[in-house]
Amino acid sequence: MKSALDCIPCFVAQALNVARLTANDPQVHERILREALRRASEADMAQSPALFGRGIHRWVRELTGQEDPYLAIKQESNRLALALLPSWRERLQAAENPRLAAVKLAVAANVIDFGIKGDLTAEQIPAALESSFAAPLMGNVGGFFAAAERATDILFLADNAGELVFDRLLIELLPRQKITVVVKGGPAINDALRADATAAGLDGLVAVADTGCDGAGIELEACSPEFQRRFARADLIIAKGQANFESLDGCGQNIFFLFKVKCAVVARHIGHFVGSLVLHRNVSQTAGCVFVRPPTEGLELNSTTENNRERKDKLMTPMVDGAGPLGQGPGVGKGMGPCGGGQRRSRGVGRGQGGQGRGRGFGRGRGQGGMMQHNLTPPNNPDANKPNKLGDAA
Repeated sequence: MKSALDCIPCFVAQALNVARLTANDPQVHERILREALRRASEADMAQSPALFGRGIHRWVRELTGQEDPYLAIKQESNRLALALLPSWRERLQAAENPRLAAVKLAVAANVIDFGIKGDLTAEQIPAALESSFAAPLMGNVGGFFAAAERATDILFLADNAGELVFDRLLIELLPRQKITVVVKGGPAINDALRADATAAGLDGLVAVADTGCDGAGIELEACSPEFQRRFARADLIIAKGQANFESLDGCGQNIFFLFKVKCAVVARHIGHFVGSLVLHRNVSQTAGCVFVRPPTEGLELNSTTENNRERKDKLMTPMVDGAGPLGQGPGVGKGMGPCGGGQRRSRGVGRGQGGQGRGRGFGRGRGQGGMMQHNLTPPNNPDANKPNKLGDAA
């Protein structure tokens, strides 16, 4: 996906956060902030938001002499996550649908993000995880596990340290012999490195590799040739985190994105509320992902169009109040809300992952139903993120 003007202040805020984390000198803070503003003014808005910060984070590390500014934060995140792991394992085992609960937890753990949430502290992680787990889940859990069973070579693109500990509970329910977990090749905010995979207990459970790159998200041209070969060879990719979605959305590969929607830019693009937990299957497009094929490989990339087959510019957030829970049969609904600023009535029927629905809305574009949780409330409603009863198509 492309960047938006709203990404600029977010990018600058992240620079200021890491400046304060790495140095106590206000003059250093000012120097870093001015450099971030300069780079933001020259940024290519056609690139994904995930690629904005890599250059400034590298520059901050060089300026301060700190190879990994988030090292202590990552270690503490791992420690707290491991302390919470036994109780969450028991909760998942006792759940009515352990697979659904494991996916929800893995996506909810994406809240452990010190890039976007710069004021998060390790002590806040337990409460933040509980609150995140209570958010609605959007996606087809049954289809996700079915795709994993059919696949022969699965790449699991990890996101944050600490989060990876909870990913382990999901990985244990997947065909582990097919999975390679991929961490970053160098410090990238609080993203997991090989040491974090070891701390999470993944050694001996699955194969572990790295991208060969220190950027958040995946910029294939900057990754190692070995990772590029693995990426081309995989017939299923599981990508954790919003940065991986921003950089790989629309790529011509078979990808399930698992992340928490954290900003309005992504919410508009994907059509889900800020705070939603998302299990989203990739839409096959060539724009937004440049794949550099290794010269020794002649592999064809897979593609899928399971979600939103005719997706255009996502200016409209679909809303339905259908009677059927997520993934379990038909629901019919109607709603009015912020749909891109227009006043033209639109109607549409959409089929989602496990059910169908009719939607009526006011705004530019196509009315859309299906694959939506029932009883959604508009984004400006203070009750918008209250959890609703979830179902599963499994």
